Amino acid sequence: MKQTIKELKEKFISDSELFIKEIDKLYSLTDEQLNWKPAYDVWSIAECVEHLSVTNKLYFNEMEKQFYEEQIICDDSEEIVKHKFFGKMIIKAVDPANVKKTKTFSVFKPEKSSFDNSVIDKLINIQKDLINLISISLNIDFNKYVMSSPASKFIKENFSDVLEIIRLHNQRHLLQINRIVSDKNFPN
Repeated sequence: MKQTIKELKEKFISDSELFIKEIDKLYSLTDEQLNWKPAYDVWSIAECVEHLSVTNKLYFNEMEKQFYEEQIICDDSEEIVKHKFFGKMIIKAVDPANVKKTKTFSVFKPEKSSFDNSVIDKLINIQKDLINLISISLNIDFNKYVMSSPASKFIKENFSDVLEIIRLHNQRHLLQINRIVSDKNFPN
């Protein structure tokens, strides 16, 4: 089924608000629980959260910059979402339905491995900034704004791609966080 840009933005905002509610629950965890790793080569909850913060901030910064430089207008209730070639590939890779483990690019990796709950503040604030930016982008043609992926200047994504990448990527790591919390060895 084809989706309009307006529907994509509404889905992004709705899912982002639910995502924030889920991330907000992490405040109940201790620093030990946030930083606990089920295995040496698996990220902790805090590392997942930091990874999302780093990734979403990189996308937010470019979107904000381009929106303030130029407004490309359309009727977003009529304009159909058109994903770019690499956008489709990345969307498929980050979709929670894709159970294959994927390595991240170094630009998206957490800079450290030990965190306190301020890492949660950071992600929630970035997600709220994204919601606000998308909310005020009335009748903006997300298909026409193109950026290089933060991972490689050769990968081009439009902002329709970016919204779907962020939305699905958030969900994917939320599932990962839930698996960590459900691990039988998770500290009490």
